[in-house]
Amino acid sequence: MKKKLLRVALLAILLVLIIIVNMPFEDRNKTKIFTLPSLPRPIAKTPAVITSAGQSTDSYIVYDISNQLMIRSYFMPQAKDVDLKDINTIVFVVGYSSLGSKLQNISYEEEKMRVEKLLEKAKDNKLTVLTVVIGGEKLNNKTEQLLRLICTRTDYLIGLRKSSKESILIELTRDYDIPLTLVSGVCDISEPFASAFR
Repeated sequence: MKKKLLRVALLAILLVLIIIVNMPFEDRNKTKIFTLPSLPRPIAKTPAVITSAGQSTDSYIVYDISNQLMIRSYFMPQAKDVDLKDINTIVFVVGYSSLGSKLQNISYEEEKMRVEKLLEKAKDNKLTVLTVVIGGEKLNNKTEQLLRLICTRTDYLIGLRKSSKESILIELTRDYDIPLTLVSGVCDISEPFASAFR
């Protein structure tokens, strides 16, 4: 009799454990977060234009990575919508730099307008939009505004883990359902960047 009760109790506990293990758990905001090491299949085609959104020097790093990976791309830190003829992908490297803007003789408002026009052209021509966010210890307000603007149209987002921008990147990927890869350092950008093209 005791053995029968013990078996029933063990079966009930096992059944409860199976149910708990198979339940889908969600975070507090009721959205699932997926951070991919890289894309499972390519989404972008060459040629690509690599441009800055904010005139930081981070765009030079991404262009260097593109060259090392032998991805056919054009480096245009101040690309305009007319430069997108015969282009299949736009890579935005987001980071506002007051010094970079001053050196390029472009105001923040002009930079924002340039980015808006590029996004319009990307939408009209069905171009793929990749966004890379690298540097800067602090997330300044202008960088955040540019990031929010670009993520309305972004197809893939790459950023740094444990940076000041990590929480905003996760928020934007939830809001706009964008695949996200967070990497430990700048040298780790190559793999996810390459996965977008091949």
